[in-house]
Amino acid sequence: MFYFMQRQLSWLECFTIPFAFALYYVGFAILILPNEAALSTADWAAMAIFILGSYLNTVSEYQRHIFKQQPINKGKLYTEGLFAHAMHINYFGDVLWVIAYTIIAGSLYGIAIPVLLFGFFAFTNIPMLDEYLRGRYGDEFKAYAAKTKKLIPYIW
Repeated sequence: MFYFMQRQLSWLECFTIPFAFALYYVGFAILILPNEAALSTADWAAMAIFILGSYLNTVSEYQRHIFKQQPINKGKLYTEGLFAHAMHINYFGDVLWVIAYTIIAGSLYGIAIPVLLFGFFAFTNIPMLDEYLRGRYGDEFKAYAAKTKKLIPYIW
């Protein structure tokens, strides 16, 4: 993921990204420990959700990376590919794969993790990134924001 980033991480991201990954990998591992059941239909659905979320996150970042590598696009805002469906489609992919972990963990306590992640994106990361993009791209970003959903395609 960091390979595709064209910017420096903010101080907030330097703390929140490692915390989030620790929460995902340690938190869900703890929640799944008592679960020894065979794979259920819900588990298979969760695997499909995980694949979709990983696809949205990785492919959207790759599409933007390819766009930014072309000299003709220098200084332009990327609004094509998966980012045409939601401004922060990569974050939506993160939410989906974390929901998949929650389903597989099979614990009601696990619901807190994707809810916290969604809240973090909705109330911290997205507003902070939108402010940065508005300052960097001006009217181009305003036009994009006016016609494109924030996080969830066709919904919000």
